[in-house]
Amino acid sequence: MSSSRLGLRLAVCLLNISEARRKHIVENIAKAALLGKNGKKHPEVSVLNIFSDQDYNRSVITIAASIDELSLAENLVLHVPGSSVFLFGEADLPAKRTLVQRRKQLGWFTRRDFSALEPDLGAAPARRCGLTACFRAL
Repeated sequence: MSSSRLGLRLAVCLLNISEARRKHIVENIAKAALLGKNGKKHPEVSVLNIFSDQDYNRSVITIAASIDELSLAENLVLHVPGSSVFLFGEADLPAKRTLVQRRKQLGWFTRRDFSALEPDLGAAPARRCGLTACFRAL
């Protein structure tokens, strides 16, 4: 590591995706996380892990990025058409609501009509599925 990189501050992002059975979709989202707005790989973003649970049809992608690269969710919406992003934790400024608080506020588990929801980024979801992100500074 060069001396200019020693002071690099990192953040970790956990992407929770309502998909696990169609591996190509999960892989495409992981690949999109690596891209900047220009469509080229961002040198300060890395996918650390992909965990998929076939039974629950859920995946979690763990990403590390420079703290300056917290526009990751915006880039994902750009590169994954039709995705909805609801932010929580450090990404949910200024409120910084937890995932539980955010889901309660949205009526996530009791709502029947998801098209009326206004996501933080992306299109309104057609049903209860999507992509959520939590950022933590390391």
